[in-house]
Amino acid sequence: GLGIPLNRSSDLSSMKKLWTFFSLVWAGLIIYLSFVKPASIDEGISWFENQDKIGHFVFYAILSWFLIKSFTQEIFLNRPIDKGVIIAFFFGAVIELGQHFLTTDRNGNLMDALSNGMGSMLILFLSYNYPKILLLNPKI
Repeated sequence: GLGIPLNRSSDLSSMKKLWTFFSLVWAGLIIYLSFVKPASIDEGISWFENQDKIGHFVFYAILSWFLIKSFTQEIFLNRPIDKGVIIAFFFGAVIELGQHFLTTDRNGNLMDALSNGMGSMLILFLSYNYPKILLLNPKI
């Protein structure tokens, strides 16, 4: 016939690790942005002091969510929400330590690490209290 495959299992198998793929790509983006030499940025652009902390918060909230989705749907672990948040938190701490000790043009920053952790903590809170917002199975 119509060229429509009757067996869609091959289509589904290619999607099995989608959240894991997102997690790895997002972690790679964080690593890249954390260690690439910053372009000279006009300091007059900032709207308010420490606006970069919002970026840290958002990036680590997203990383935590991707990891939790991966651990609940693809790589089945016990306590997937806790493990996703813990991994994101320690990943952020390692990135900040790496910036401090391994680069000359970047600085590790405690406030950045706290912002990373706060983003992860938001996802932890939402995961347990409002799982449907994050498209999580409330029975986790």
